[in-house]
Amino acid sequence: MMPQADRTPSSSRVNITLWILVGILAAAVVATALQKGLPLLYPELLEVGALERPCDLRQSDCEVRFQAGGRVRFAIEPRSIPLVTPLALRVELTGLDAESVEVDFAGVDMNMGFNRVRLEAQGGSRFAGQGTLPVCVRDRMEWEAKVLIATPDGILAAPFRFTTDR
Repeated sequence: MMPQADRTPSSSRVNITLWILVGILAAAVVATALQKGLPLLYPELLEVGALERPCDLRQSDCEVRFQAGGRVRFAIEPRSIPLVTPLALRVELTGLDAESVEVDFAGVDMNMGFNRVRLEAQGGSRFAGQGTLPVCVRDRMEWEAKVLIATPDGILAAPFRFTTDR
């Protein structure tokens, strides 16, 4: 019979060292993923426009102007803005050179997850697409649709607020 090899203190130290290195490597991978991924979810904005007047997307198209120039007109149809139903989204830009346009839907006072839609260029300065709002446990929910316009200089955001009823 051969004698069994006992674990020596040096082999335990090697195992601990390997586990520490694996932990450091895993932390580095997570940090890199966050560094690369967060700007996609939360892009740095050049400017956030402000509504010039109160506007109700349930009644008409709404518009936001930027201090640096240019404006965004936004519409949602059907005007009743139902939940869990395809919504037609339209954006028309004036005085802006857009590389892409997205609409990010967020609950004003409740996290509703990631709800971003990329719109397709329709020619000229018009963009359109389809999005859906998730159902909410509340009977009445306040939303913000943030139109994100990627320009050669950076991203502009045009916020539009509206409510939905269940």
